[in-house]
Amino acid sequence: MCDGLISFTLTAAAAERADRLLADLLGVSRTRVQRNIRRQNILVNGRAIPQNSFTRFSARDLIEADIEPLEELTLAPEPVPLDIVFENDLFLVVNKPAGLVVHPAPGHPSGTLMNGIMHHLGAATGGGVRPGLVHRIDKDTSGLLVVARRPDALEELAERFAAHDIVRSYTALVRGHPVEPAGTVRTGHARDPHNRLRFAPVEGAERTAVTHYETVAAYPGVSLLRLRLETGRTHQIRMHLKHLNHPILNDELYGGPCRIGRPAIDALLARHPRQMLHAGELGFTVGGRSWRFEAPLPADMAAVVAALDNGG
Repeated sequence: MCDGLISFTLTAAAAERADRLLADLLGVSRTRVQRNIRRQNILVNGRAIPQNSFTRFSARDLIEADIEPLEELTLAPEPVPLDIVFENDLFLVVNKPAGLVVHPAPGHPSGTLMNGIMHHLGAATGGGVRPGLVHRIDKDTSGLLVVARRPDALEELAERFAAHDIVRSYTALVRGHPVEPAGTVRTGHARDPHNRLRFAPVEGAERTAVTHYETVAAYPGVSLLRLRLETGRTHQIRMHLKHLNHPILNDELYGGPCRIGRPAIDALLARHPRQMLHAGELGFTVGGRSWRFEAPLPADMAAVVAALDNGG
């Protein structure tokens, strides 16, 4: 096992999956290598490795890796209410409500979705479980998440997500109407230099973010959009909609309006102060079978759409 900073020079050329080659060279799992590639902790000749499945390495390439230590699983089981859409021996899919933090972090040490999953799986198996979080959604975004129950399922799902071989669709209520009712947004993706809490479409960034969108319904001053992720960067949809000048309603961080000048709608937005974004569709292949799940709009977003439909 390898933790911490290490550097070495390749003695021969190679052309294969970066995660497979580096896992062999570093003596760590491919899942762990993929996580450190995503966090740009592994450099080749001073540059981050692109997150694709194939990389050509040359002799004398300098590999620098700052491998993060394994996180100790210190999640305490807690009886957090869960809306479990499906589960089997490989994974479970949860419909997360807005306002629920996915994983413990500074400021949110307990009461998270993963605390609830530990409690649920421990009760089902008698303890000793190590659920694996494959992806996350923001605290104030609702919708579907998949959590692996076994290490082999975690590795397979992590590979699918890293290769963008999944379906992730969202629904959003946004300000205004896109000039093109459907299209694709492709930008760089990096920390916003003016606000480190946000991400921005920085030109020349190592990472690329790609979002496909279509207009489902248009109302005075508001659009209902369906968005499909091709990549899965942090805050990607929120960043891209701000970039289009159509920020998500109630998305304070990215400039989304909390009022649109229509009393009935404004009252609903004030009553439900979270970004109007829902992860409604999730599809992937694991264990030799393809799976597809859907979650309807939660009550708060459905109420806003109903009011818009009724001319509110």
